[in-house]
Amino acid sequence: MKYVIIGGDAAGMSAAMQIIRHEKSAEVTTLELGHIYSYGQCGLPYYISGDIASTSSLIARSVHTFRDQYGIDARTGVEVKMVDTIEKTVHGADVNTGAMIECQYDKLLIATGASPVMPDWEGRDLENIFTLKTIPDAEEIVNHIQKGTKRAVIIGGGYIGLETAEAFKKRDVDVTIIDRGSRLAKVFDQDMAQHIHDEAASQDIRVILNEDVIGFKGTHAVEKVKTNHGQYSADIVIVATGVKPNTDFLSDDIEKGANQAIKVNAYMETSISDVYAAGDCALQYHRI
Repeated sequence: MKYVIIGGDAAGMSAAMQIIRHEKSAEVTTLELGHIYSYGQCGLPYYISGDIASTSSLIARSVHTFRDQYGIDARTGVEVKMVDTIEKTVHGADVNTGAMIECQYDKLLIATGASPVMPDWEGRDLENIFTLKTIPDAEEIVNHIQKGTKRAVIIGGGYIGLETAEAFKKRDVDVTIIDRGSRLAKVFDQDMAQHIHDEAASQDIRVILNEDVIGFKGTHAVEKVKTNHGQYSADIVIVATGVKPNTDFLSDDIEKGANQAIKVNAYMETSISDVYAAGDCALQYHRI
């Protein structure tokens, strides 16, 4: 049986390994847009802080391991353009050469994850404004810190924003967090979130609440973050305002939710036979 998996990170490669272990005759092809497979995104802030010396420590298995040891046709630099669910074919292109790629499947897993949201703010194309999702993102941020970054502004008070703030403080960078809400860490109850506010204060992290970012100022690189109430100086900005599922390449025959994440049932099946979805690109099935 031919299995095609779109996405080479946690959900996709976990599935690939389970297939290889339980179905010896399976033909497994994985299509990854980037060039790094199976890495721990949750460890990226620890690389930024210096707790982890090299990003290679975050990679569970290299693409060569999947190919040579497990016999998976693990491809990199492939941008999937569309899925033909009638002909059971995945169409894509090599991002380096532009060459078109087609893969036929018996069963397909969509595990494309999600990408950071960058709102359409004025000045967002200035240098030194980053999001954090991949190893190259983290390496760019560390390279900038090593050039002498003194002031960081982090937009967003969720998990990524808070972990990045702590990482910058370990690098002796002054940190300001801006959040449009009334408190940080809104995924927690008020009493738990208060502990996070107390910890931020103990680390001299400036917290700005109830302000909306409206843009950035600078000549070539960012110098200030503008909100509806003021301006904040910055050598570097991290935008951590949420993520969007990577599902734009899919046709409407694969049913999606309001946020464009793929709807699945208890078995991770989509609305189309033999097409599955998992990870950040898919909705969670509620057992109740």
